[in-house]
Amino acid sequence: MNDRALNSLRIGNFKAFGEVQNVPVKPITLVFGPNSSGKSSLIHSLALANEAFRVGRLDIFRTEIGGTAIDLGGFRQYVHKTERSRRVEWGAELDAKQLTGILADRLGSVKKIAISVLFGLEGELSAHDLLSGLEHAEASPIFAGKAQEGTEAKVVVMSYDLSGDGESLAKMSRRRDGTLRLDQLNRTHSVFHRVLEAILLANTTTEIVSESDFQLLYEKVDRLVPEISARADRFLPEIILTTSARESRTDALLQPVSRGQRSADLAETLGLFFPRAVAELVNGVNEVVRKEVGAFTYLGPLRSFPPRHLAFAESEDRNWFAGGGYAWDVVRQDAEIRETVNRWLGAPALKTPYRIRVRTLFALDQMAKPLAGELDELVRNAPVFPSDETDIGYIAQLDDSDAEARQILKSMRDSNVDRINELVLIDQRTKTVVSHRDVGIGVSQVLPVLVAAYGLKGRIVAMEQPEIHLHPALQAELADVFIEAATGDRRNTFILETHSEHLVLRMLRRIREKVLRAEDLAILFVEPLPDRGSRVLEMKVDEDGDFIDRWPGGFFEESYQEKFAGR
Repeated sequence: MNDRALNSLRIGNFKAFGEVQNVPVKPITLVFGPNSSGKSSLIHSLALANEAFRVGRLDIFRTEIGGTAIDLGGFRQYVHKTERSRRVEWGAELDAKQLTGILADRLGSVKKIAISVLFGLEGELSAHDLLSGLEHAEASPIFAGKAQEGTEAKVVVMSYDLSGDGESLAKMSRRRDGTLRLDQLNRTHSVFHRVLEAILLANTTTEIVSESDFQLLYEKVDRLVPEISARADRFLPEIILTTSARESRTDALLQPVSRGQRSADLAETLGLFFPRAVAELVNGVNEVVRKEVGAFTYLGPLRSFPPRHLAFAESEDRNWFAGGGYAWDVVRQDAEIRETVNRWLGAPALKTPYRIRVRTLFALDQMAKPLAGELDELVRNAPVFPSDETDIGYIAQLDDSDAEARQILKSMRDSNVDRINELVLIDQRTKTVVSHRDVGIGVSQVLPVLVAAYGLKGRIVAMEQPEIHLHPALQAELADVFIEAATGDRRNTFILETHSEHLVLRMLRRIREKVLRAEDLAILFVEPLPDRGSRVLEMKVDEDGDFIDRWPGGFFEESYQEKFAGR
């Protein structure tokens, strides 16, 4: 069981997707499909939302989390078919069981709560606006304030929808003053039934709210709905409360309800507290979505290949996270993560001979005087690395595996000598110290994957081609890494864009062996359709680890054709 609240995404008119796609997000989500089918669009939609929450705007070109690997190009580029009149739709569905506090109490028996936003260029009239007959004419973007002559049109939120278990709860749309106003509120839904009852029982002297009371109160709700508005200058709206609604207190004296004025007294209390209850619901759900998207982490398909001496490598560049450069610092500084990575590299099934160690580099000119006697022997045998920026030499202590070295290291560490921790690999076969530059690119490509899996906790981790530069056996073993990090204590959620048949076959095997539950794995296939954009198909798996659905277009059948062709 994964502890994330995010159940699925809703994406429409974004990059490869024209028609709205509902995309399940499980503890492990594998995304397959032909090249250029739109697989990356799923990950990019999360990167867009993450950046929109961070900077408060939607016309996004590049994202901080995506570095140079995710270049959205602005709204006019990421909107489907680059048609500027289209509205991009983005939504998220949450598992209500993962919600707590007043929000969970308000939702009651609702199992799934979902939000959806439409955003586009201010002043552009879409085909949907024309076909809908402009039901809410004032809210239509044609009335939403066209950009002034000579100015660039802004990308703004046009509408917002909140639903529970597939049934709409509230809808908001944009007005000419730039705010979002409540158009519809499903006052008979069980959620608002609970809200109305809770308000009156908590704030009045009445002890019961009858069905006839509800019918009269619905009229008051209908009058309150048009007055509820939200700020639209951010990705998800924030309900704005009037002064009276902000100042109403749940711990104030109970409002008396007289027999002759029951309906009026109840309606008056409702007017004070209902807008705030709606704000608590809408803003509360939006805050959960913001936190879920804020937990998004991305690793691109081309990982960094650092220079030979990692201690002198540049850090915090644009691709520090997307390129995996940060992973080398994590391994260098965190002994627990380093040991976990070493266990994976040294596993018998992998036959990897390397082990990561940290060596301490000390400034030679500072060590010579206080430690001259102890260092004579060491200096004759240890390599000296010149710094690129100074003529001061650095002497590398091999490690702390023997008593003499430990004593010398202790003396050095107790002194004021400048030092740097350097990451190296030990070839277990020959006990040779080597750099990652000496062992092929595979280790450098998989290390950020391992650090993301083992070093993060409670995150949504999206990776493109985690298996790159790994031979088939390591690709299969990588599946176990994701299973452990998703279903174990770390509780990460993985969205993996991949071409690896070995990765999915190991996952299916673990389902058969009851190591992984079928409901914790989503296998998606992104299929391009002529003139319709791409669609997302979920390839369902049963509890025996067998596919229920057939792969479209013979995907993954190439290996069988190669094996049996001509027989």
